[in-house]
This record gives sequence, structure tokens and C-alpha cells, in this order.
Amino acid sequence: MLSVLLHSVTRFQKRTFGPRPVRGIIALVLGALLALSLTSVSGQQNLPDMGEPADSALSPVEEQQLGAQFMRQIRAQLPLIKDVQLNEYIQNLGNRLVLASGKSESQNFTFFLIDDPQINAFAIPGGYVGVNSGLIDAMVQEEQLASVVAHEVAHVTQRHHARAFATGNRATLSTAAAVLAAIIIGQASPQAGSAALAAGLAASQQSAINFTRTNEVEADRIGIEILTNAQYDPRAMAETFSILRRKNSLNTSLGQLEYLRTHPLDNNRIAEATDRAATKPLQARVSDFDYPLFKARLSILSSNDTGQLKRIYLAEFARKPTVQNAYALALMSQRANRAEDAKRYLAALDQLASTHPMVELLRADINGLGNKKSDDALLDELIDLYPDRYSIVEKRLDQLVRDRRLTEAANVVRRYIRDSKIPNPLAWRQLANIQQRLQDKASSHESLAKYFEAIDELSRAASQLELALLEVSPASQDKVRLDASLRDLRAKANRLR
Repeated sequence: MLSVLLHSVTRFQKRTFGPRPVRGIIALVLGALLALSLTSVSGQQNLPDMGEPADSALSPVEEQQLGAQFMRQIRAQLPLIKDVQLNEYIQNLGNRLVLASGKSESQNFTFFLIDDPQINAFAIPGGYVGVNSGLIDAMVQEEQLASVVAHEVAHVTQRHHARAFATGNRATLSTAAAVLAAIIIGQASPQAGSAALAAGLAASQQSAINFTRTNEVEADRIGIEILTNAQYDPRAMAETFSILRRKNSLNTSLGQLEYLRTHPLDNNRIAEATDRAATKPLQARVSDFDYPLFKARLSILSSNDTGQLKRIYLAEFARKPTVQNAYALALMSQRANRAEDAKRYLAALDQLASTHPMVELLRADINGLGNKKSDDALLDELIDLYPDRYSIVEKRLDQLVRDRRLTEAANVVRRYIRDSKIPNPLAWRQLANIQQRLQDKASSHESLAKYFEAIDELSRAASQLELALLEVSPASQDKVRLDASLRDLRAKANRLR
């Protein structure tokens, strides 16, 4: 069946779509289906019959495993935005909402950004939430973006994937995996989801592709609770619906917005969200500078025409300088190595915004334009002020490595890892690179194992620990520690099978 699926979907995709982004979505789904099929053949996973209650149809552990498999394909296939500052923002926003959901102890969430102008966001099993750059561009205020993310968090916490999986009513793993694949494809790309169905995958299970209206209303209700608990204005949910409907009405040449295809929106949902928000205490609107700085940076790093974007920001700045357009123009000037222009727009930004880490990081880069170095003293001060921000640590590490101050760089990243509650996985990878340059091969492999474990690549993590064991003395304490780590890692992998 898998070979038929591959042939049919690939042929449909080549005829109907282009190489990006749908081809990557189909590839990630096919990769996950292949992994599931091979796992079944080897007897390592036994999914229960479809049609049973959600907990029986897809356990939380199986959800985590399946989500991790899909996320591995997402990292390999989709155009993810890699900028640390941008990812730091969306992860912090998501963490705030997860904490407000009351599920932060039972469910780990990963939030990621996709470089795609389509207005869309989706969740996959295991607590992975993707947000397209196009959706962020459409949202005016942080509360509106937060309402979309809260809605997706609610889909995960209410286990809507498992419920949809249970409705498939299929007995074989290959068909069960195909049904769930169609659910996830339909969220990430409705057209690709339709292609999968057209190729013969669960054609009778159309109702399992999109979340039902009941799921949507429940996610709205829980999402508004999350917004309120996170001290956002709950009216933002209905505002977001209005923005999406307006954007959809202007989208005549491209058809319905992707987000609305997988999250059906009607007058009743808007009215229900409005009425429900009216019962909640109103919150003051967010007045900090996080969102305009985030939007400005994202617009530049995801733009296909920075010349046109600069003209837009220049016109806006001429009418009225704002945090967003001043930061954007300072950043574009810095990236173009135009020091005087960058300093002029930075000075305007200083008049509009109080000290902010994103502004200070840009200042460090602008101060270093003449000698190609960031401002060392400023970066050290920022690390002391914001010890949990890996974006600052990363920039300092880049500077130290360029200056060949490797021991100092290793100390900086170790301190960050030690003092952070949930360190950015990239810190382990950076530490591994530094240790490799210091000729500390065992520690480098061990750090890489920590990195792969943090991103759910457990087999690759185990391989790194095995390589580390080859570099240490058989009678050493290092071997005892590494053996214990490897046993723990294998036990963790077994629990997820």
C-alpha cells in the first residue's frame, strides 16, 4: 500500500503543486508513514484498533512518539525560520500560554516558525505547534497572535488528534497511519490533504481530516480561558476571526485561506467567541515592544523583496516613526553595512523604546560594524541582565569563537546551560563544536547526545554516547557516567515504543 501511496501522491503533487511548500509536507508525511510501517513490521509498536475511545486509540506516549517522528521530517523538509531571536519570541509566547492552560507539567510544547506567506497555523501530536510567517503578518497585535496559538494549544491539551484518530474506524496500521497522516496534512496544507484522499487514503473518512465544529468550538472556549489566564484580552479571539474573514474576502484569486479550510469559521463561532469573551474580565492591552520588534525582524528575514520592503518602511517612518519601522530600518542598514544610517535609525528607536534585548543586540552589531565585531562589553552586560536568553549567549559565543577564546566560550555556554531551567538545545550543539575545537572528543560527543535528546532524536543521541565511550578509559569515572546515561537513554526510547 505504501508504494501505491507514494506513486499516487507524488504524481498528483507534481501535476497540481510546485516544489514548495507542499512537496515538503508530502515528503514529511510519507517519511512518517514509512517509519510507522517499518516499526510495525519489526513488532516494536502495536497501535490499537481504530474506533475506540481516544485514550485507547492513541495513548499520550504514542502521540508523543508520532509527533516526534513528524517533527523530524518537518525539520528536514519544511522551510523553518532558524533565527534564534525569532524562535525565542514564539517559544516564550507559547510557554506563557501553556502555563496559563494548566498543562505545563503534563505536556511539553515546541513552537516553531515556517517561512510561508500563507495564513496558517497548525498543531501536530506531541505538543508541536507551527505558525506561518503569513499569519503573523496578518495579525496587528500580540493578543491576536496569542489567540491563534492558544487555540492550537487547546487542540493539543484536549487531545483532538487522538479523538480524530479514533473516528477512523480502521483495523490495520497502514490505513490507521494514513488516516492520521491525512489529519495532519490537512492541517498543514488542505490541498495536500485532498491529494492524499484522492490517492485512495481513507477516502471515506473525510470527517477525520478537519477538526469538527465541536472541536473548534471547544478549542475556542479553552483558548479564551487560556488567554484570560495569561492576562491577555479575551476579545482578541473574535478580533482574530474578523481579521481572517476580511483577509479571506480579499483572497479571491487564491481561494479560501488555508487556515479557514482546516479551522471552519462561521457566524456562530464568531458570536460565541464574542459572547464568551464578554463574560471574562477585560485585560489591559499589551503595551511592550516585543511584538512590533518581532514583526519587524520577521518581515525582513522572510522577505523575498527587501528593496520594496525598505521603501514601505521608509514611507511609514517619514509619516510617523514607530518602534517597528525604526527597528526595521536600523536592521536593514546594519545588514547592508551602512553604519551611519544604522546609527541614525537606532537613535530614533532609542527615543521610542526603553531598553529591550532585541534592540540592544542590534546595537551591539551596529557598534561593531567598523571592526566586524560585536560590542563585547555590551554583550557581557546583557548576559548578566538576561541570563535565560540564548540569543544573547549565541552572539557572545560567535564573537569568542571568532577570537579563538575557546575556553572562555565553553565557560559562557556551560554557565547558560547550568542556570537555565530549559536551555535552548542549540546551546548543547554549540558547546559540542567548541569542545571539538578544544580536542575534547568525548565531551563533544556527550554534548551532541544532549542536543539530539533535546530534539527527540534518541537513536542519534545514543550513537553519540557510544562514540563518547570509545574516547574514555575503560576504568574511568567518565565511562561509568556515560554508561549510565546510555542506559537511561535506551530506557527512555523503549518507553516511547
